[in-house]
Amino acid sequence: MKISRTASFAIGAVAALVLGSGTAYAATGGKFILGSSNTATKTTILTNSRGTALSLKSKAGTASLAVNSPTKVTNLNADRLDNLDSTSFALASGNVKAFDVTGTLHDFNNNGLNDTIVATATCPAGSRRTGGGGTDVTTSGYMFSNGPDSPNSWTVGVAISESTTEDPTNVTASIVCYSPRGIPAGTGYRAAASTGPSSALLAKFAHRVNH
Repeated sequence: MKISRTASFAIGAVAALVLGSGTAYAATGGKFILGSSNTATKTTILTNSRGTALSLKSKAGTASLAVNSPTKVTNLNADRLDNLDSTSFALASGNVKAFDVTGTLHDFNNNGLNDTIVATATCPAGSRRTGGGGTDVTTSGYMFSNGPDSPNSWTVGVAISESTTEDPTNVTASIVCYSPRGIPAGTGYRAAASTGPSSALLAKFAHRVNH
């Protein structure tokens, strides 16, 4: 029986539909059937000498790729984990270090007599503040401020009697800093703050003394 070219095409299309509706299609040496489970006995390699070899696009909120094995894929780089990038995670090499910085004398009411000792500790570059505190061993002072100043510093304010000579090193600001790449650089004790309190905080201290 002679079959026309049109009929031959129709039979081929039906065969493709029937095969495509099954659970698996033997694709080794054959065509990749979209919308169906394709099975092969050899690794399929897709090469594009001019750019990206494979682009997967899926509906928003759905994964673009699914795998059935927990085995690590060599050279597969993931930019995010649970929607967080690498800068959001601590490294195993990370470590912390505490820094203590002594205070400096201030005359906030501008009468020529010191009335406040302020100490500010700042984390070194490349590290982050994880905690802080302060000490006051003056004879006349009392601590009225002890907390974070800027995002990476800790400031302590101690009011002192103008009639008493106080040693500013008796007030200390302490800060704990974390570095993701090892122990933070710098000595643990500094006689004076390399970076003082913010101007806004000093203004608050001055307002407190004068009112």
